[in-house]
Amino acid sequence: MNNTPNNDFEATKPIVKAPENLPTQQELDAIEYITPPTKGKRKHKYKFSKHRKHHVSQTTRNDAEDFVYARPHSSKERKKKKALKILIIILCVILALVIAAASTLFIFNQIGKSAMHNYDEMTIEPSPELENVEDIKDSGKTITYNGSTYKFNEDVATVVLMGIDTKDFETPSLEVGEGGQADAIYIAVIDTKNNKVSILGVSRDSMVDVNIYNTDGEFVRTENMQICLSYAYGDGHHTSCENTTLSLERLFYGLQFNTYFSINKKAVETLTDAVGGVTLTALVDFTSSYYGRTISAGETVTLHGNDANMYIRSRDLDELDSNNDRMARQKQFMTAFLSQIWDSAKAKPSVITDLYSTISSNSTTNLTPSKMTYLASTAISSLGSYTEIEFINVPGQVTKGEYAEFIVDQDGLMEVMLDLFYIKVD
Repeated sequence: MNNTPNNDFEATKPIVKAPENLPTQQELDAIEYITPPTKGKRKHKYKFSKHRKHHVSQTTRNDAEDFVYARPHSSKERKKKKALKILIIILCVILALVIAAASTLFIFNQIGKSAMHNYDEMTIEPSPELENVEDIKDSGKTITYNGSTYKFNEDVATVVLMGIDTKDFETPSLEVGEGGQADAIYIAVIDTKNNKVSILGVSRDSMVDVNIYNTDGEFVRTENMQICLSYAYGDGHHTSCENTTLSLERLFYGLQFNTYFSINKKAVETLTDAVGGVTLTALVDFTSSYYGRTISAGETVTLHGNDANMYIRSRDLDELDSNNDRMARQKQFMTAFLSQIWDSAKAKPSVITDLYSTISSNSTTNLTPSKMTYLASTAISSLGSYTEIEFINVPGQVTKGEYAEFIVDQDGLMEVMLDLFYIKVD
């Protein structure tokens, strides 16, 4: 038999022996693996130590390049990486909480905004006495007055504020006539389009049509009387607030007021003490139970507890326009109160809701948490300072009837309405 190799085949390649000093399994377990770059692989060297490099054939090196490179690492490096992972997890959790809080605030704001700017059912019908009203369109949302056209500003939000002359809201439901009267009536007007906040004062003696109910809560008739009495024809809570709001809408020719907030005398004391007292310069003489003496007009004093009620509620009944003087003191008190909470509320709008929680049992409102969140954040962010809040009173004149009667100036009221609730378009 011929043992000469067949020349049709190449010589068999020599068998390459495995290197004698390859890494042990323990050494391999102690290294971490990294993926090599996709380009320029041949420029990178195999990462075993130099004294082992000569044991690895060129073929083995080329095969290794198709897999991964490795480098040894210490326990110190592993600890650093573990700490970094923990830090990243903590930061992610914090970020998630911040996003969740911001999302909740955003959702609350959007719900509150939708509720506060709903004027779909509003129909405005100015008094026939207004000769300067030349045209009315779209249920009163477009008014031509004295040669100019105005469109209703639906970016305005309102809250009817009422101060009730009682110290007890604890009774669940009171009979008609026992719930007190609305001695202070103001409308907070927040214009989110023009970043403007106004407080519109309505005299408690303003003559307006009021719904009268019997002690069973049944409607009897409508009668023209002081608007403060509208609160008495209810349960001393929500139906009283709703009846007063209804009378206000009649006074303002059908302008829709969606939200109300009433507080009693106890709430005034609680709020005053919650901010450490309210400091102002007295406009009148009054007897202070806190200081045990008479405070003279012109004297700077810090009001505490019941002194706040004494200052903003007292009046001389022998003076026909005594309520106008009292409203001037109420405006002064509100301004002084705002000056003490403004900075903290500006930095943290929840201060407003915290104050509300202290008087919740001495107040009645249809403000929801979403409405309150929206109003607090919007009103505070709209202004640079509390001094930018504009205080306005419904114009009119006090006359002598059975009691003091405040007769609203219809043209003056229309001009105030157009200024606060409309936008001039021509």
